[in-house]
Amino acid sequence: MAVLNRGEVWRRTYACWMGKNAGGTLGAPVEGQPGPHNFDWYPKLQEGGIPNDDLEMQLVWFDAVKRANWQINAQVLAQAWLTHIGYNWNEYGFAKRNLRWGLLPPLSGVYDNDFWNDCMGSPIRSEIWACLAPASPRIAVRFAFEDAIVDHAGGEGVWGEMFNAALESIVFVKQNLDEAVGLALGFIPPDCQIARA
Repeated sequence: MAVLNRGEVWRRTYACWMGKNAGGTLGAPVEGQPGPHNFDWYPKLQEGGIPNDDLEMQLVWFDAVKRANWQINAQVLAQAWLTHIGYNWNEYGFAKRNLRWGLLPPLSGVYDNDFWNDCMGSPIRSEIWACLAPASPRIAVRFAFEDAIVDHAGGEGVWGEMFNAALESIVFVKQNLDEAVGLALGFIPPDCQIARA
């Protein structure tokens, strides 16, 4: 991968977070509703966006990275879940309950959690790993894996976060999207649904 200058990293990271915030704010009114949607309106927006687990959880991970001096693993992130994450729906709730019962990752993500194994709870958290490891997809993918196994422990939820983190890290330096997707696919099993999609 190429070397980036500091200004370019900051510009792209800022664009990533602004896009994530804007997408979460504009998409929140229809989250969970089947699409496709044909928007001809925008909701009234409050200053600074609206609460959004997709973004907020990644800020908790950023804090965990700083506190752990980059020594991130699933156990560090599991503790951040219990200390800072208030969301209890779907796979989040099962993982938090399992952690409180003493089941450490990856058991926290798999025990009594089969229904949510292939869900989007972890792929929506991938940007932080790419922004912390721009143009370094191996590192981004390692962090994404440690994150995903806390509440998924396998399946498409894990592969999705790993793929997204790889792709997002790669596009810091690769502008050709087909090439970037091809490189990112090398980080997940070729027979998984994400790779075949």
